Amino acid sequence: MKLAKLDFLLRYPRHLRRVLLAQGARPDQVEGIDPNEAPLDARMMRYRYGPWDPSYYAVLGSLIGRGLVEVAPLPGKGFGYRTSATGAQLAADLRADESFTHINLRLRLLRRYLDKSGTTLKNYIYELPEIADATWHEDLT
Repeated sequence: MKLAKLDFLLRYPRHLRRVLLAQGARPDQVEGIDPNEAPLDARMMRYRYGPWDPSYYAVLGSLIGRGLVEVAPLPGKGFGYRTSATGAQLAADLRADESFTHINLRLRLLRRYLDKSGTTLKNYIYELPEIADATWHEDLT
C-alpha cells in the first residue's frame, strides 16, 4: 500500500504539493514542483484503498526478474519489497542524471516529509476531495 501511495504522489505533482504543504513543507520548498505537469506515464485509478495502477504486478515482477528488487518478509505483515544492490546502483545512476532533476526534487521531499506508513499516507490522500469522492475504477486526475 505504501508504494502505491508514494507512486501516486510522485506522479501527480499538484496533489503532492498540497499534501506536502499540509505536512509542514514551506512554500519555497515546493515551488519547483509544477502543479500543472501531467501525471507520469499512465493515469492511476481509484481502488479500494486509494490510487492504484493495475500494472503494478507486472512491473514488480519485471523488477524482481531483473534482479533490481527483492521480496523481503515483514514481521507479522507478509512481504514487502526492497532494492537489491544492483537496483540501488541503478537508482543512484538515475539520480545523477540531470534529466531526472524534477523527479529527484519530488523524491527528496517525499522522503523528508512523507516517509510514513501506508495507512497514514492513505489518510493524507483521502483528505483530497478529488480522490475521496472518486468512484472505484475511475481514472484519477
